[in-house]
Amino acid sequence: IRREGRAMKGRGWIGAVVLGLVMAGGGVASGGFIQGTHVKTDMPSPFFITTSPDGGMLYICNQSGHSVTFVDAKTQKVVGEVAVGVQPEAAAPTPDNAFLYVCNAESDSVSIIDMARKQVVKEIKVGDWPSGVKISKDGKTAYVACSGCMWNTIDVIDTGRMEKVRSIYTSDYGPRTLDMSPDGKTIAVVCDTVGSINRSVNFIDLATGKVTEKRVIRDSSNLRDIVYTPDGQYVVVTYQSPKNWLPVCEAENGQVFTNNIAVLETKPGGKVARLPLDDLNNYSGDPYGLAMDPKGRYLYVGIRGMHRVTILDMNKVLGIVRGNSQEELDYLRDDLGLARDYLVARVPTGLGPSSVCLSPDGKICYAANYFSNNVSVIRTPVD
Repeated sequence: IRREGRAMKGRGWIGAVVLGLVMAGGGVASGGFIQGTHVKTDMPSPFFITTSPDGGMLYICNQSGHSVTFVDAKTQKVVGEVAVGVQPEAAAPTPDNAFLYVCNAESDSVSIIDMARKQVVKEIKVGDWPSGVKISKDGKTAYVACSGCMWNTIDVIDTGRMEKVRSIYTSDYGPRTLDMSPDGKTIAVVCDTVGSINRSVNFIDLATGKVTEKRVIRDSSNLRDIVYTPDGQYVVVTYQSPKNWLPVCEAENGQVFTNNIAVLETKPGGKVARLPLDDLNNYSGDPYGLAMDPKGRYLYVGIRGMHRVTILDMNKVLGIVRGNSQEELDYLRDDLGLARDYLVARVPTGLGPSSVCLSPDGKICYAANYFSNNVSVIRTPVD
C-alpha cells in the first residue's frame, strides 16, 4: 500500500491510500477474459465495491476479469477470488453474510456465492443487463435492476428458494441502479432511458410491487447511482446535464455538459434540486458511484473522469434544498460557483473510481478504480 494523496479542507485532513488488486505471481489478474472474447487480460477492471454487513470484508466486482475479489478490510490483503458470469457490475451480501448476490450484466444472470465455501452455488437467469441489486432487511428477497436499453424490470428473487419469482415493471426503460428506503418499504430506481434528456426516478412500493411515482429530472442523462438519506426524506442521484441546444464550440462554463447531483424529496410531488459538482475551470467529469454517511452528514461521489472522490456536506446541501422554492432551485443548476458552498474535499484516488462504499461506522471510504485496477482507502472527516 502506498499513500495516494490528501486534501485539506475544514476539519483536519482527509487521507487516501491505494490498495493494489494485482498480486505478484497471479492473484486477480491471472484468470480474466476481455468482455465477449476468449482473450486473457491482465486488467481485472474493478467496477463495483461493497462491504460485508460487519465491514470486515470487501467484495469487488471485476468487470473485465469476470470475477469477485475478496479483501480483508483490516489487513487490506486479497484473500480470495471467485469466477462468476460475464461482466459483473454489482453485488449485495445477505444480512447474515451467508451469500453474495452478483449481477452479471452480459450473461443476463445473477450468481449466488456461498461465502463459507467461496464458490458459486447457483446462477439465476434474469432480464437484460442486470446492473444493480439490493436485498431486503430480512434477507428474504433480492431486487435486481435489469437495465437493457429496451428493458424495464426489477426482477425479484426469493433468496430461500434461490429462484426468480416475479418482475416489477418500471415506467421507463433502463432501470440501472436502485436503493432501498431505511424503513424497507420502498425502492427508488434510476431509469437511464437511452435517447431521453429527461430521465427519471421511480419510487416503487414493495408491498404492492407498483410504481407510486415517476419523478423526472429535467435535462438529464447518464444517471449512474442513487442513495437514500438515513431519514428517508431524500434521495440523491449522480447525473450529467447535456447542453444539446448549444453549438459544440467550447467546454468552458459548462457549455457541453455539466456534472451534477439531483436531490429529490421523497414525499409525493416533492422538489427536485439539480446542484452542480463543477467549479469554473474545475470540472467533475463523469460522476458515478455514491455513498452516504450513516448519520447523513457527508456524501461521497466517485468522479470517474477526474480520478477523485468528492465529499459534500449534506447539511449544507439540504439547507439549499429546503431554503429555496422549486423555481429558485431550477436557476441553481448552472451556477458554477455554488459547489463551493457545500464542498468538503476533493480527494485524489486511482484511475477511474466507478464505485464507492463506506465502512459501517462511516470512518473509511473505499473507491474501486476501474482503470488502475486498485482500491483507494480514504480516511473520512467523521469524528
